[in-house]
Amino acid sequence: MKNKVIFVLFIGVVSGFYLMSDSAYASLILGASIITGILLLLQMMYLKRHLWGRIQMTENLVTRGDSIRIPVLVKNSGRLPVTQLTAWICYEDSDSERWERMAISGVVEAGGEVCLEAGLKTCHCGIVNFYLEKLTASDYFGIFRGKCPVESVRKEVYVLPWMNVPMADALAEAGDFEGKYGEDVYETYDIREFRDGDDVRQIHWKLTAKMDILLLREYLKTSESGVMIGLDFQEERKRKLSREEMDIFLDKASSLSWEILKWGVSHYVIWNRENEAVILFIENEEQFTEYQMILTGAVVCERGMDAALMKEKAVDEEKLHAIRLDLDGKICWEDGKEIK
Repeated sequence: MKNKVIFVLFIGVVSGFYLMSDSAYASLILGASIITGILLLLQMMYLKRHLWGRIQMTENLVTRGDSIRIPVLVKNSGRLPVTQLTAWICYEDSDSERWERMAISGVVEAGGEVCLEAGLKTCHCGIVNFYLEKLTASDYFGIFRGKCPVESVRKEVYVLPWMNVPMADALAEAGDFEGKYGEDVYETYDIREFRDGDDVRQIHWKLTAKMDILLLREYLKTSESGVMIGLDFQEERKRKLSREEMDIFLDKASSLSWEILKWGVSHYVIWNRENEAVILFIENEEQFTEYQMILTGAVVCERGMDAALMKEKAVDEEKLHAIRLDLDGKICWEDGKEIK
């Protein structure tokens, strides 16, 4: 814009000099300036015609507090390099419902492509929507600028709760959950000989080669004890929690479930929020991720609900560990009692 203003002022000064002077130099300078402007305009039109861009998202899950990587792929099919390229990205936090804009600049070689990358720090759980609003290219002097074709498909990124809130002390009262404990949900705890019907993907190839016999990994199996977490959203509307307070609650709810799962214990999570009752059964990492997405409102389609919705499972009420997590993050144990 600055270069364009300077060029217009220069044309104005030269035109004034031409009108007030009979010198041939004045007409020569004015003519050269006009021709230069036309050539630069034609160059910009050529450049923008051969450019194309789109957002190339490869991941749609991040943890609150992490940065979202927003790569923009730009292809140049022309024979001239583009030295002044700008991509304009619009983004919206689903809760605020207000669109913001960011710009990233770069260059692209003739007949090549470039990946411009922007970063956005996440502060709250929920959904962040993105789309490429426009892609602009300028001539080599930055006087004229034009819009290039773009793929404006909206992309979604799900911002999940932070799940590293310490919960070990809060779970100390729970006692033995009847599971084989470990630091990883999929930790190997036994090796046995391969039998017909076993999954060949679990074969321990290094030991098999050493012992000259097919050996199989047996992974950590979760307990079927009746552990149930109830999330109490009843006071949410009355107290009018800030978004920061709700984020902290979701962090604790996520960390509590992860800590139990990390111990090798399958469990249920139930809650009622905005007249929607949800009952989930969690026994692996995939179901835990779906739980996080549903909890933050990221999954509004049937896919996540159908995958994570509790199936009919026998629960020994005598072994029921009922846990209630309120909006203040306090844990209440009610062994053998139904969570209201």
